[in-house]
Amino acid sequence: MNTFLMLFFKNVSKRIAYLLPVLFLFNQVKAQQKVLAHYNMGHSGEISYATSPDLLKDLSGSGKDLKRSGQPVFFADAPADKKMNGEGAILFKDGGVYSISSAFGKAAESFILEGWFQANARQGANDPGRNKGVALAYGDEKNGYVLWQKGNQWSVAIDGQEAAKAIAPAVPGEWIHIALQNDGKSVAVLANGIKVLTGLAPAKSLGPNFSIGGLNKASYFGGLAYEVRISTLNKLKFDAAKHLLFNGKQMAKKQKQATDQQLALISSLAANKSITQVSEFPQAAAENAKDWMVNPVKTPVQLLMQKQSDRLSAKLLLTNGLLSREFYVAENLACVGFKNEYNDAQFLRAIKPEARVMIDSTWYDIGGLSGQPEKSYLVERWYKDLIAEPAAFRFTGLEVIAPVARYPWQQKYNAVHAEWPPKGLHVMMHYKAPLNKNDWQTGVEITVHYELYEGMPVIAKWLTISNNTKTSFVVRETECEVLAINQDQIKRIHTESDYSFALANADLEGGALMHYKGVPPAYQTGQSTTTWRIDKDYNTWASHNQAEDKFLGFPHHNLLVSRVPMGPSETLKSNQQFTSFTTFELLHDDDDRERQSLAHRKFYRKLAPQVTESLISGGITSHNRKDLKNFIDQMGELGFERLDIMAWPGISHDKLDADYVGLWKEISTYAAAKKIVMGGYELQVASRGRGKDVDCIDPLTHKPGSLFGQSVCIASKWQDEYYPKMWEFFDKTGVMTYNMDGPYHGDVCASTEHAHHTNLYDSQWQQWKQQVSVLHELQRRNMYAPIPDWYFLNGQTATGMGYREASANLTPQQQLLLGRQYIYDGTWHKTPTMGWMTLQLVGFYTNDSRVGLEPLAQNLDRYEVGLFQHLASGCQFTVRGNRLYDTPETKAMVTKWVNWFKQHREILTSDIIHVSRPTGRDLDAILHVNSQLEEKGMLAVFNPTDKAITKKLKVPLYYTGLKGNAKISDQDGKETILELNGKQEAFLSVTIPAGGYGWFLIK
Repeated sequence: MNTFLMLFFKNVSKRIAYLLPVLFLFNQVKAQQKVLAHYNMGHSGEISYATSPDLLKDLSGSGKDLKRSGQPVFFADAPADKKMNGEGAILFKDGGVYSISSAFGKAAESFILEGWFQANARQGANDPGRNKGVALAYGDEKNGYVLWQKGNQWSVAIDGQEAAKAIAPAVPGEWIHIALQNDGKSVAVLANGIKVLTGLAPAKSLGPNFSIGGLNKASYFGGLAYEVRISTLNKLKFDAAKHLLFNGKQMAKKQKQATDQQLALISSLAANKSITQVSEFPQAAAENAKDWMVNPVKTPVQLLMQKQSDRLSAKLLLTNGLLSREFYVAENLACVGFKNEYNDAQFLRAIKPEARVMIDSTWYDIGGLSGQPEKSYLVERWYKDLIAEPAAFRFTGLEVIAPVARYPWQQKYNAVHAEWPPKGLHVMMHYKAPLNKNDWQTGVEITVHYELYEGMPVIAKWLTISNNTKTSFVVRETECEVLAINQDQIKRIHTESDYSFALANADLEGGALMHYKGVPPAYQTGQSTTTWRIDKDYNTWASHNQAEDKFLGFPHHNLLVSRVPMGPSETLKSNQQFTSFTTFELLHDDDDRERQSLAHRKFYRKLAPQVTESLISGGITSHNRKDLKNFIDQMGELGFERLDIMAWPGISHDKLDADYVGLWKEISTYAAAKKIVMGGYELQVASRGRGKDVDCIDPLTHKPGSLFGQSVCIASKWQDEYYPKMWEFFDKTGVMTYNMDGPYHGDVCASTEHAHHTNLYDSQWQQWKQQVSVLHELQRRNMYAPIPDWYFLNGQTATGMGYREASANLTPQQQLLLGRQYIYDGTWHKTPTMGWMTLQLVGFYTNDSRVGLEPLAQNLDRYEVGLFQHLASGCQFTVRGNRLYDTPETKAMVTKWVNWFKQHREILTSDIIHVSRPTGRDLDAILHVNSQLEEKGMLAVFNPTDKAITKKLKVPLYYTGLKGNAKISDQDGKETILELNGKQEAFLSVTIPAGGYGWFLIK
């Protein structure tokens, strides 16, 4: 049993202990009705399927506690009025029994034996023997009273003789109160307060047993019990209204109240004009016969509603024709379907909460429904029997609006046109606190947000928590998505979030830049916000040989949970709102690597459109006015678009003395006159300490220290000092790019004194929020923001295509081949413009003449190959040196390729199909494709060998949208018409000279 459950049971025991004296006094004064024993299982019903306590306490104070055997469990269901108070019951399964080996009275004495029971309507209900069993025994099978469920009837046996008539139908999922009233002469049986059997002979003796859920390790009950009591009346006249645990009027009143609330909820949804009412949900739109990755799908996003005949429930379908998310609304709201409409694949196998949050020290489910009988698949006929967890936040309604931009963005810097925010729907589903949280009923609301976008099988999800109480609480952990996925679809869902940076995504195995000693903590190796877990509620998946699981890809890891590795642990004060990170889910329809990664790149183009910004850059390390202006003059002549003051010394963005600001205002203005934007390098956060009062504190040593050398904590007062100066620097100088090395990579801080975080547990969350706010402000200012991390879903423009500083000091020929490998490998999940590359005209850490290309005129061929391969890739390209040309011939060569790139920029910055990876032994090639352009493709081919190569290349043209044939022209203008095969492939004969290259335009 885990620690949480142990603490829970301990608290339950305390609560029951406090109840004992109160109940005892109550029982003594209640019209002389003496309670012999009383068991209420509802006080503990807060976690469905958690094992129930070892002892079931006797609430009469008589000490007749029942001992558990087998594995009965808690379940979130109770008689109507009890359930509305947040109570539950015990589900008897797998031989579960509570019993004591003694009788509570004498056979001749009068008594009332009563209880609340429910026939099983859930998992295993139809298993052999599960619909027959002893619900309650007072005595044993030969001596005493036994209450049975026998198939579809409730029956009673006295001294082993079954009554001639049944008590009542045993309706699965329906609660019934059954009472045996012995007046000393005969026994009557009541069902829901009404006598149904009379004149039964009392038992002659009582066996030494009192049990709930079974009898003598046999005849096990398979249903639920809420409450059991045995009492005597001391010769008082029996009155069902006074003496039973059944109040028909109160139950009817509570049931009406619940029904009225549910009717009002369904009616409010039906009246919402943003929801389209339908009699049946549609099949996938006919337009979706198109491949969305080739031809745009413009099916509008809709929220549809199908009311059920009972008027108390409804189904909702959020769909864009490519992806649909289906919900069932009854006692609560639950997701019951998650489908890729393009290939009709169902991803969901079981119902889970919509989300989960830990507030202070308690976990709460948000929405969801319990009672699905089998967790490996879900069928609609089960919906009507699903019930709400009493301790879960309850669905109260929804709003529908258009998507809201996650950050400001305007089309700029040669970016591809994109709708921002993207078209679609934003659905806000509101939830109210559990009924047992009286102080939160009007003060705490949780909203689950969904955004579904037009033309792509992608949905976004996040939470907001509003605290309108008078006290604070801590949002310790959040699980913003919990999905039970069908095993065959595990590899076909890509999930990522905007909580994305170096340590949040780092892997336990380390990487080229990170190496760990021992097992690092989760905050250093978050492995992304997506985790795949074993579902503890899913007990019927096939268990394969352990040696086989590796080959199968561990299919039992099929519970997807989206959470942050540590925290957030954010303190939410009165009248504040917490906003979680955002999870994005992209549904694939194929296992092909290229297709999946191409869908991922299209995802970024739609949801982070700044990644398509494209600038040809020149980089220089000088602060000399004359050198800088000469460099800018050359950039302007050649058509370069961005100036980067590179390391070292870069630019200090918090240095505001007049001379320094004056220099960069002068240079920025000079560059802007030539239509060049500029910025400069700074090592800002990671690996740069800023003083012991503001640096990250190591949680192990409690002294300054962090994983990335010594980093400043950007949730300290440093953020109040540095960033205002940086914004002032930008305002005064006109600098328009943010070239920061070492943004926030994830270093935690154990300080308890820093201004903007409380302790270790919220330090990563609060620093991430600060870095995100900086990026959002940069986009508001229309600035260009390349940084070496993965904040793309929050406004970052580009990152390194591939990063090893040592490669900058290799020979130009080595750099060329490695560069093409970086491009080939780096564009599986990046668009070309998401990755930067640099051509070194001079050494990075060395003046060794073998490293750079100076003098340029003497290395013209290598300079040209370097220019071509980078421009042909479409990457964010920087030429670094002290000059860009030295002779008219060099200038002409550079001008030629810059103009060529700008002429074909749209296709060259389109996504890459990976034709053949550079090996140094044969031709390597990449293919840009874009079905929406006149230029459908651009093939770039390289020969790294010292011999010419003639070869027939297979060119995959499916994603160009071309069919039948393609017109291909080479760099010399020679056109060829090639016939495409059934897979839309062409076979192109090429001859590439030694150390050379070729390009081929496809229309």
